[in-house]
Amino acid sequence: MRDFFDSLENRISTLLAFLIFLNTLLFIAPQSSSLLLFKTSLGNHFFYLGFIILALFVLISDSYFAPSFNWKKSLGQMLGITFPGAITLAYGLSESTKFHYIFPIGLGLYVISLGILLSAYYIEREHKDRILDPSALTFKGWFRAQGIPALVFILLTTSVFFTAGLYRLSSFAAVDEPLWLDGGRIGKYWHNIEQRDWRGTKISDKPGITVSIVSGPGLWSYNPKSFKSIRYQGGSFNIEAIKSYFFAFRFPQLVVVTLFLPLFYFFLERLVGRRNALMSYALLSTSPILVGITKIINPDSLLWVFTPLSLLSYLVFLKRESYRYLVFGGVFLGLALLTKYVANILFVFILGLIFLEYLYHQKMAKVSLSLYMKKSLERFAFFTFVTLTTFYFLFPAVWIKPSRIITSTLYSQAFAKVAPLFLVILGFILVDQWINKARITSALITFLNRIKRPIAIAIGALFLASIVFTVFNVWSGMSVYDFMELLSSPKSITSRSDFLGIFLTNFYPLVFGVTPLVFLGLILAPFFFFKKAFYLSTSLRLAFYLVIFILLYYLGSTVNDVASIVRYQIILFPMAAIIAGIMLQHVHTMIRKRFSQKQAPTVSVASAIALLGIISLIAATFPLSYASAFLPAKYFIDMKDMGPGSYEIAQKLNALSDAKDLLIWTDKDGVCKFFVGTCKRNRSYNDLRESGLDYIVVSATRESRTTKMMQGDIASQKPGLIRFDQYYLKKDPLFEVDVNGRKNHFIKVFKFEK
Repeated sequence: MRDFFDSLENRISTLLAFLIFLNTLLFIAPQSSSLLLFKTSLGNHFFYLGFIILALFVLISDSYFAPSFNWKKSLGQMLGITFPGAITLAYGLSESTKFHYIFPIGLGLYVISLGILLSAYYIEREHKDRILDPSALTFKGWFRAQGIPALVFILLTTSVFFTAGLYRLSSFAAVDEPLWLDGGRIGKYWHNIEQRDWRGTKISDKPGITVSIVSGPGLWSYNPKSFKSIRYQGGSFNIEAIKSYFFAFRFPQLVVVTLFLPLFYFFLERLVGRRNALMSYALLSTSPILVGITKIINPDSLLWVFTPLSLLSYLVFLKRESYRYLVFGGVFLGLALLTKYVANILFVFILGLIFLEYLYHQKMAKVSLSLYMKKSLERFAFFTFVTLTTFYFLFPAVWIKPSRIITSTLYSQAFAKVAPLFLVILGFILVDQWINKARITSALITFLNRIKRPIAIAIGALFLASIVFTVFNVWSGMSVYDFMELLSSPKSITSRSDFLGIFLTNFYPLVFGVTPLVFLGLILAPFFFFKKAFYLSTSLRLAFYLVIFILLYYLGSTVNDVASIVRYQIILFPMAAIIAGIMLQHVHTMIRKRFSQKQAPTVSVASAIALLGIISLIAATFPLSYASAFLPAKYFIDMKDMGPGSYEIAQKLNALSDAKDLLIWTDKDGVCKFFVGTCKRNRSYNDLRESGLDYIVVSATRESRTTKMMQGDIASQKPGLIRFDQYYLKKDPLFEVDVNGRKNHFIKVFKFEK
């Protein structure tokens, strides 16, 4: 101890640490019931001045004792000096919420700085022991390695995605969008940041922060609260002004998603090579449903990008052990959590991936389990730190209330039922690793290693059987489970189906919502898993992991008593495209070898695949409601659609000579956005009759909802009752729009029979 104080630097650091601690203690004492003994009569301005002066002395002492700058050493010195003060401040903030917001923000930055410092030393230590990847390329070198044809292909297919998204971008009104636009969530987020009302940035339970950030540029042109005045711009109904309003908010999102899209190719190429990456990208960039969801202001529109990219980044890290990919993975998962809390499932999957990699990645067999688990858990901790840091920086409400990090992850609604099991498993692994030297985990892994092939066969068989059953159940008239009826009320499905029925219902939107080539790729995938050593192939191992993720996602959905409609499982569609791309590349290779043919240029094959995808895109007037050609014409998958056909029906009504004087009732709010006359959605029957109701507009996807809501009115024979529920079965409408040509997916207009 005496040797420690012999150093002038140590004596000054200790003195500064004590003064910062004392200043902090006296500052928080008036607000803490347990520290009233230290309360003084000095005003806050005295302590603010103290913090500023002491901070200056810390900076001066650091520059004096460390003339050559070393950021890690300097940061460590500063964090050490301020540590007693930080602990004291944390105690004060736990006692009272009356402190200025700068103090909880400062404490949060202290914790993050400490995490960054520890992470930097961790990465430095890991790099010393790491063998450099001989295939690593510079950014410029990577571009050269791809070749001009591949890069042109990526540019063109990305342009196809953007063009398809741009087509009729403003000619629809989507369900749920009013919550973000008319309801003011986007405006509220930015307004509260401007007003420094950090708590007010919690705008939704999704939380949808990325939606507000990405679509925020629309606020430069329009105030969402003025939508009514926009509709009647210039004193008359102005449909072009409405379309311009929607375009202003949707276009920035389309641009952002398009810019992120090539990262799928980049990570896939780093992971499974150029051929597999090109095939997968051809399918992914021409997916009608992915194009369709990108057009809508909704968290799912961004979730399908961030979540798969996070997983791919993590897998690239496992292959190449370059920490930049682990950082990418954490940042993308942070963005995914800021979009929608369902992204928490990735924590569960990545924890499971630790075991999957040890079982199925051949090079892991040479590493001792104890060392492997230690490294894997350290990496998992680093990945989690990057994720939560990203989440913290972009969610100001967390600055004031850091506990929101817990309620947004472990205790989020989407993770609530899984969290206890996740914590138990994680706790068991940690205890076994550091106390029991991983003996139990080793025994478990040894047992699983003996049966890893039967496990792979069982997973492939389950996936294949689920798809086959789904297909034949649909082709046989849904004789076992009526998937459409079950998906009509996805959050109350438990009252109408058993566990197996819920699980299998989840496959219906995926199997028939992907293009035919992706469908065939999903069917082929399990057959490759039946091969004895399929896991020796990096690409097949990736496909295997993605199949497990899909099954896990559906299992989680089933456990939470929710059926996954298209939007709820949107993150699985890019994964399905990746699986199919890998399968097509393997089939292409097998055919070539079988007939001793030369390898066809991969870009040519990928271009042919992309062309077929473009045909599907062109055929889908309403891309989010796309259904495969394999689905019988009498069915559709988008049971909770986002409003396709509303614009078209409104235009047909607007073409009537007396449109401005008409009163219509509709179950689709999107019609009201574009209709020039008076539009109602309530069930005030007498008012509707007295006001002179002219037309009734009904849609197939709202039949279940309307019928349920009217049951009480029908049973009580409510005065003036109008049987809206009967119009869904009526024939010969005045106008009709069939979504993507499917007769059962309709929007119809009927003359009201007074």
